[in-house]
Amino acid sequence: MSRYDDVYPLFQEYDMYAQSIDLLKEPNVFKATTPYGSYVCKRANVSAKRLVFVSDMLRQLQQRGWDGAVPFTYTKFDDPFIVLGDAVYYVTPWQPGSEEWTEQPLAWATPAIERLAELHHLTQNYRFDDPRQVEPLIDSLLNRWQYWQGQMEKAAEVAGGRQYPSPFDLVFLANKAFVTEMSQTATDLLTDWKERHETHAHFRLSLIHGYPHPAHIVPDRSGKGKLLNFDRASFDTPVRDLTLFYRTYFQLAGDEAGASQLYHRYAAIFPLRPEEIELLAAFLSYPERIMRDIDVYYHNRKDWSELYAVKRLEKDMDRLMRLHRWVQQAF
Repeated sequence: MSRYDDVYPLFQEYDMYAQSIDLLKEPNVFKATTPYGSYVCKRANVSAKRLVFVSDMLRQLQQRGWDGAVPFTYTKFDDPFIVLGDAVYYVTPWQPGSEEWTEQPLAWATPAIERLAELHHLTQNYRFDDPRQVEPLIDSLLNRWQYWQGQMEKAAEVAGGRQYPSPFDLVFLANKAFVTEMSQTATDLLTDWKERHETHAHFRLSLIHGYPHPAHIVPDRSGKGKLLNFDRASFDTPVRDLTLFYRTYFQLAGDEAGASQLYHRYAAIFPLRPEEIELLAAFLSYPERIMRDIDVYYHNRKDWSELYAVKRLEKDMDRLMRLHRWVQQAF
């Protein structure tokens, strides 16, 4: 009995049969070889409603001539996915060529930022200019940031109260003042932004990817790249995609000069409005990854060794300082 017995029958819904199936990524992403070519099949942790919405949007964009995303493969009944028990599966064409970027860890950044800008530009829709769409995001972020600030203060008490502080304790305490200052600055910026825009009625919302990451863009024949994995896509402020993009870019050792060049590439396609630039600066000012490191370490949420934990924190502090310098210069 094959471990992929639940995947093989799915291709009958596409009038195809899988000759072989290989695991691409544990535990839910598979590559299937068929007489008609190779495909990726994903068991997705996403609602059917969201997949219908995203697939419809991407199909419309494809019909308008945009080729910046890997398209869904539709079943013989013209459905973009298959529901099997409690699981949702969807299929996309296999895209070779990702090995081109293996030796260049930042090669993904330019194609990704340009495709995101195109996506945001093509899907901006003034029917969704509703400030109530943005305010819940701001409120949830402020609540989360304030919670993490309180948790960090408790962690500092634990670290400072130990007779023999751990290496993580020492690095954390040495950088606590800087992290606290960044956290407070971001909170003040976002609070001020919220107060100034409470009655604003023109927030742009676009289809955002939701998880811009090197694993979610692949080279195409033109060299521009195609976005994939829209499992977290939604209509939201484009600033959310940019925030996630830049956090990942700096985490992968991107520098300030490169960040500015990428911003100019984005703005050439989809210029941000002043209020969106302010919101981006506030989002990027918050030391979210550091807060997560502190939360995981002091609550034992993951099985980190002391060596791994302290090296992770040191690396994340270095990346945070680079990002901070760029935000100060750029905005």
